[in-house]
Amino acid sequence: MKLQNLAIIFIIIILPISLVLAEYTQSRVQTLNLQLSYDTRLYNATYDAIKAFQLNTLNSDTSNQSNSKIRDLQAAVNSFFYSMQTNFSMNGYDKDTLQTHVPALVFTLYDGYYIYSPYKNTLDQETINKLKTGKGEANEYVYDLKPYVYYSCRYKKGSSTDVVITYSLDSYITIKGYVDGNYWNEKGYLLSSVSGNINYRGININTENNIYENVVIDGEINKLPCRKVNGVKYYAKDGKVYTVTNGKKELQSNKTPNFVKQNDNAVQYYKEALELKNKIINSSLISLKASNAVDENGNPITSYDYTNEGFFDYDIFKELNNTNYSRDTQIEDANSNFNAHKLQVIKRSVIRNLSSAITEFNKISNYTTTFEMPKLQDTDWEKITANVGMISFLQGLNIGGKTYNGYTIVTNNKNKEFVSEESIYIENNTNTYHRATDLDLRGTSNATGYFNIDYERRTGEILQTVGGATAQVTGYYNPREPATGCYQSIVRQENIYQGKLKNWLAESGNENLKKAYYTALARERYGLYRMENPNDQ
Repeated sequence: MKLQNLAIIFIIIILPISLVLAEYTQSRVQTLNLQLSYDTRLYNATYDAIKAFQLNTLNSDTSNQSNSKIRDLQAAVNSFFYSMQTNFSMNGYDKDTLQTHVPALVFTLYDGYYIYSPYKNTLDQETINKLKTGKGEANEYVYDLKPYVYYSCRYKKGSSTDVVITYSLDSYITIKGYVDGNYWNEKGYLLSSVSGNINYRGININTENNIYENVVIDGEINKLPCRKVNGVKYYAKDGKVYTVTNGKKELQSNKTPNFVKQNDNAVQYYKEALELKNKIINSSLISLKASNAVDENGNPITSYDYTNEGFFDYDIFKELNNTNYSRDTQIEDANSNFNAHKLQVIKRSVIRNLSSAITEFNKISNYTTTFEMPKLQDTDWEKITANVGMISFLQGLNIGGKTYNGYTIVTNNKNKEFVSEESIYIENNTNTYHRATDLDLRGTSNATGYFNIDYERRTGEILQTVGGATAQVTGYYNPREPATGCYQSIVRQENIYQGKLKNWLAESGNENLKKAYYTALARERYGLYRMENPNDQ
């Protein structure tokens, strides 16, 4: 009888509970699988977008210009949403629906960022009609890129120092304002161990001769001496100097062939860094601290709140005095106080503007879900400040039992915007290029460094003869051809040093390798396009 009672109890009570628990567990597993699937789709769409930006900029001769860059970013946005539509089509979501679940996209570039999100069109209708902006009706919310935001911060120290400093992904800064009562308009790279005879970390830096590159001119591939200055490439050909746009050469009569052939970019890079270093050291900026930072109203911003969590009181420029590169932290090192404070500035700016954009998005959302700014982890910020990249957000989708709220960050290590320490490849006299940390470079004696994007395939209109007829067709070429990538370090990413690059250069004991690397890094960084921050004028 007791066994019968237990059986009845099991059937009436335990069995239904077990069935409910099994159903709940199965539902949770399905929800987790769906969440993982959505994470993957969001990542893939973000990757497609940043890849589109890379390809468009690499194959454009005008990608440094503001309007051209905006065009490339808008193309990246379109790529993102088309990829999202493809990835989510099986779930019944089209492009327009998905857009209402993406509160913002962020494109982090060299010295600032763009946010793509809805904003209120404040132009009056008459002005809209005149400009033919295509941005919708007056006072209507439209989706588009908001104005560029620089990684800038204002500092006040005493009554005679009031400056705005704009940071970048590396140690390049601009300083504008009053220092010790004198007006400053300075820019350049911060380097600790650069000395007066153009020596950096024990390596003498010299002018380079005849840096060559392949370029398409009038349908033919030419190997010519090349020098890049402020984002513009100059080529020496037949005793004259040209720039090339869309395969057509343009004479630069104010330049001589020696300007191209005798490339002193690296020398100028270190020379100007030394001048900036000495100027800061001999001013009150050398003792500038994070606590001197103020907001747009002149109020200190070091108080603890969500926009400046962990805003520690770093000495910003003090490490410029650290000239012992083998012992002391250099200001350009990733672990320097300067870089730690720069991260604070970037975090505060992105969080404030992104939170504002998401709040604005909630005003026009037709969903009951409240879209929120997620808390980005320290590893996320390390990715954001390490290279050009994109942050995407997807929120409010039903995934069974819960609402999906996800974000992803994808960076791009091959772009025209930024020359990172890892983006310099070393080419030897066998026409093979290696990662700078390739262990086989320990004994190399004849090496030159180049920007990694110069080994990427480009498109061009190239003359071809078929059946006796000659015509221009879209073809491919490589600026550094015939150089090929090392199978170990480039293709398989093996046989490489597993520590910090600066430690490898020091431990290798190869002065030729160090000279090739530090010269190339300086040459390529000095040649980048630099745009003035209009907010600092």
